[in-house]
Amino acid sequence: MKILNLSRQSKLVPYDKINQYTLKVFGVGSIGSHFVKTAAKAGFKNIEVYDVDKVEEENIAAQAFDFDDIGKEKVVAMSDMIKKSAGVELITHQGFVDKDTEISADSDTVYCCFFDSFEGRKLVFNKLKDYPIVFVDGRIGVYDMRHYLVDCGEEKEVKEFLDTLSTGKESELECGTKASAPINTQIAGMIVMNIINYISGDDYTQKFIGNAKTPSTQINVLKLRTESGDGSEKVVE
Repeated sequence: MKILNLSRQSKLVPYDKINQYTLKVFGVGSIGSHFVKTAAKAGFKNIEVYDVDKVEEENIAAQAFDFDDIGKEKVVAMSDMIKKSAGVELITHQGFVDKDTEISADSDTVYCCFFDSFEGRKLVFNKLKDYPIVFVDGRIGVYDMRHYLVDCGEEKEVKEFLDTLSTGKESELECGTKASAPINTQIAGMIVMNIINYISGDDYTQKFIGNAKTPSTQINVLKLRTESGDGSEKVVE
């Protein structure tokens, strides 16, 4: 198996730091498939993926899969793709994640949830929210994009994120519906870079709300660590 030559991005990505972490990715569809491919090509080597679905013809346009993947389990197709394109061996978990699924809470893991339902997000987050871990959530619907990075060691952040999962608190986006490859790849890249910033000790985005068609309307809530050093928040619109 070939190994990526990362020399052209060696000063942009701290490989020694990012590979002290594992990425556990729940859902490798619209956002998740592009996220895994981007993360692997950025230099992440420790990646686990969870999904229950198979690749269908309708997935090919907006997701990272190819025509040859149709009919394969998504985790298998993802594993084959990443091995060929990035020289990385994924750990795969095929099947439903339900109330009986055991998910260990490890401080050296970033938990990334891209399921296409709020119930799926709630299920995974509720298994982890009482532990000091990092939880990442990405959402798309039509042109809308949102992503969150939640430090579960901070009670305020946990509460605010739980509010986004409650009906009536925020409008539900049409997750995984009518999204296109440009939107999916855009948000996947943003999330990978945000995780790199977090691991590097740089400023990072706690909450991003945007629209691919009207980017002037975006809201970006930053966690400032390099300017003030006190972990303060700043809203950029």
